[in-house]
Amino acid sequence: MMLAADIGGPIDFSPEQRFPGARHGVLLEGANLLIVGTRTGPNIGLYDVSAVTRQYGMDLLLARFSGPVAKYDIYRCKDDQWFTGYQRAWFEDRYWFCPPDEVDQPFILAHRRGLQFSTHAPCPDARRFEAGLSLAAQTSTQWQEAA
Repeated sequence: MMLAADIGGPIDFSPEQRFPGARHGVLLEGANLLIVGTRTGPNIGLYDVSAVTRQYGMDLLLARFSGPVAKYDIYRCKDDQWFTGYQRAWFEDRYWFCPPDEVDQPFILAHRRGLQFSTHAPCPDARRFEAGLSLAAQTSTQWQEAA
C-alpha cells in the first residue's frame, strides 16, 4: 500500500500469518502500526478491526474511501482510544493526520517508529495548511484507486 510506503520502515504485507485476524492489512513493523483500507462509511466497524490490534498491542490506521476525500481513523492501543475523521496533510517532508475542524483532538504524525501526538498544528498558517492537504490529496486519490 502506498500509505505504508509514504510513512516508511519495514513493511509486512502478510501480517495475518503471525497475527490471526489481521487480514487485508499491512503492518509497519518498526512503528507497530497496522494499516487497513475500507470503503465503508464513518464509524462502521471501528471496534471489529481494533480488536485484533488490541490483542497484539498494535496501533491502527484505518483509511476510509467512502466519499470524495479519504478520511482516516486512528486507534491508539495504549490508551484504548479512537481518533476519527482525520485528513492527511504533507508538511516538512512528512505526512501528518489532522483532526476535523470542529473537534479538539491532537495532530498525529505517523513515522517509521510509531505515532507521535501533538497539540500544535504542524504548519504556521491556514494557507500552508490548505496547501499541505492538497499535496496529500493527490497521493490519496492514487491510493484510493488501488484499493
